[in-house]
Order: sequence, then C-alpha cells, then structure tokens
Amino acid sequence: MGNTEHVSAEPASAQGWPVAAAAERVGVSVSTLRSWELRYGLAPRGRTSGGHRRYTAADVARLQRMSRLIATGMPTGTAAA
Repeated sequence: MGNTEHVSAEPASAQGWPVAAAAERVGVSVSTLRSWELRYGLAPRGRTSGGHRRYTAADVARLQRMSRLIATGMPTGTAAA
C-alpha cells in the first residue's frame, strides 16, 4: 500500500511551517523563497527563537498568489508589489 500521509492546510506548530515546507506548498525552491525575501521584502511573519523562518498560512497564500501571477507572465517585481 502507498504512503497516505495527510498534508494539513495549517502549520504543524503555532509558529508556522519551516522554509522547506512552505516552498513545497508554493511550488518553488527554498532558494527562490529566500531570494524573494531579500529582493522583494517577502519575509515570513514568524521566526523561531533561533531565527529560523516560519511561514504562516497567510504567508503561504500570499506567495502562492505571487507564483500564480508570475506563471501568467507578470514580472516578478510587479507580482511582488
């Protein structure tokens, strides 16, 4: 029988998803999320006490919208704005 892992719509912890999990949900690489953060100020709302990024459901939804806009041909900077 195959893997039937359940993927929750909400982060596993109150702090949110780590960058790799958020990147997977958005459909981009971790380096793309980090690039968007540096270039366009699209940082996640949360961080752990150790400084690790934590993406909320709202952060992921915003990044998914941006990704969809880019897929339609919109320049990345325009989509980020």
